[in-house]
Amino acid sequence: MNGYITPDGPAVSVIIPVYNAASTLERCLESILAQSYVNFEVLLVDDGSTDSSADICRTYEERDSRVRLVSQPNRGVSAARNTGLDNARGEYVVFCDSDDMVKDFWLSSMMAEAGKAGMVVCGYNIHKPVSDEWEKVTLGHTEIFTDDDVLLETLLRGRLLQFVWNKLFNMSVIRESSLRFEESFTIFEDEYFVLGYIRHISKVICIPDCGYCYWHPADFMKKYDFGIDSFRAVVELIYSITGNGGGKLRLPSIVYWYKIALGRYVLSHTYKESEDYLRFARRLAESFHDGILNHASVRFLPPRLLYLLLKAAHR
Repeated sequence: MNGYITPDGPAVSVIIPVYNAASTLERCLESILAQSYVNFEVLLVDDGSTDSSADICRTYEERDSRVRLVSQPNRGVSAARNTGLDNARGEYVVFCDSDDMVKDFWLSSMMAEAGKAGMVVCGYNIHKPVSDEWEKVTLGHTEIFTDDDVLLETLLRGRLLQFVWNKLFNMSVIRESSLRFEESFTIFEDEYFVLGYIRHISKVICIPDCGYCYWHPADFMKKYDFGIDSFRAVVELIYSITGNGGGKLRLPSIVYWYKIALGRYVLSHTYKESEDYLRFARRLAESFHDGILNHASVRFLPPRLLYLLLKAAHR
C-alpha cells in the first residue's frame, strides 16, 4: 500500500467523478496518490463509462487501499459527486475532475488551514489550449473573509469562487445542511453548490498556493449551453446571500455571462417567452455594474429593443 489512513478513518475524502476518462485518468490518479499529505481516501465514482475507465479504476483500487471504486449507471457529474458524498468517510471533502491533475502540496496546503474557517480556498493553475501555457490564478496572499459581500466580490472577480475543485469543505456542514449538487443542471452546478455551502458558514480562508491544475477545454464556448435557468438559480442564491445586492457588488462578469446565456436563449424563443429573462437581465446589470457606462445597453434599452439586438448579435 502507498499512503496511510489512521485507525479513525481518512481525514479527507477526494471525490473524482469518472466518465469515459481513460485518456487522462491515470495522470490524474498518479498526481493524487503522490500527495505529501497521506491521510485521505479516493472515491472514484464511475458514472457508466463505456471505455476502459472502470478497468483503470479497479487497477488503482487493487494497488492502493486508499482508493475505492463506486459504480453507477450514467447520470451525470452532479449525480456522481452526490454518490461520492453519500460514500465519503472523511471529516473533510475535496473534489477533483478526472481530466485534471494536482500538485503534491494540494491537500497539505489546504489541510494546514482546516479548522480555521468553514471553507478553505486555494489558487489554481489553468492550462490555455490555444497558447499551450499555464496561468496562475491566485490572490497572491492569505485572506480571511467574514463579510459575504467582500467574499463574493473578491473571489468572483478573482475567478476563485466558481469551482469546487480548489476548495476544502467540511463534511459536517454538508450533511447537517443536506447540501447536494443539483442534478438537473448541466452547467453552473459548481457555483450553485459553493454558494449553497457559503450560506451555512461564517468564515472563509483563501490561501495563495496553486495546488490544482485545470485543463481548460478547447471547445468551452461550444461545449456548454449556458442554461439560462441554471444561471438564474445561481444568481438568485447570490441575491439571497447578499440581501438582493442593491448595487453594492461590482460584479459585471455576472451580467456578461448572463448576456451570453440570454443571447442563446432569444435565438430560439419569442419576445413573449424571453420577456421575463430580459427584465431579469436589467436587474442584474443595475445590481452588479462597476461603472456608469458598464452594461449600459442592458440597463437602459427597452426590453424589446434589447431582444432584437441580442438576437441579431447571436445569429
